[in-house]
Amino acid sequence: QKTAYEIYQCDWSSDVCSSDLKNADGQLAQLKSALDLAGKAQWNVVNAKVLAQGSVISFTHTVTIDQGSRAGIKTNMTVVNGQGLVGVIKSVFPNSAIVLLASDPSFKIGVRVARNQAIGILSGQGSNQGVLELLDNTTSIRNKDILLARGSTNNVPFVPGVPVGFITKVPNSTNYVAQVADVTFYANLNSLGVVSVVISAPDADQIGRAHV
Repeated sequence: QKTAYEIYQCDWSSDVCSSDLKNADGQLAQLKSALDLAGKAQWNVVNAKVLAQGSVISFTHTVTIDQGSRAGIKTNMTVVNGQGLVGVIKSVFPNSAIVLLASDPSFKIGVRVARNQAIGILSGQGSNQGVLELLDNTTSIRNKDILLARGSTNNVPFVPGVPVGFITKVPNSTNYVAQVADVTFYANLNSLGVVSVVISAPDADQIGRAHV
């Protein structure tokens, strides 16, 4: 990939340079969105560029980023982009880290429905879709309900209030022990250029007010 200076020196009549410019513009847009989200939530973040997508052969959904322990990143930190939740830090090295994406089948996160504060567990399904299972079967949910991260103790691994996704389908069936729903993640986990690792965050009430 070309640096910003190399892109500036390009012959703009060439298709290669036009493609490089589009990629650079796309990454700048993603970075701006991530910074906007972090600013509203008052997070302290480290921004990182995605270097590589994980191997499907290893049946895990991961990406490698270009920041690591030297930037203050640790395992089990929340990873977001300008749209919302991306995943969680799985492994850390001095100058890089591996992110487990929310799409991974092993990924689970506690969430709450913004409209009525119903609590559930969202699981990855190997795509940009997830499945929500409510803990309270008497609570009503519906299409387009917004899901936010409930948050973990001491914000590890998840800080509260992160936009996660929205409900796209609520099966009308009594065959389920718990109420379930299909969810689409806000972040496009198949097209990640720049992400932000949340190093620290304020308390849950402040973050919740920033997103609800």
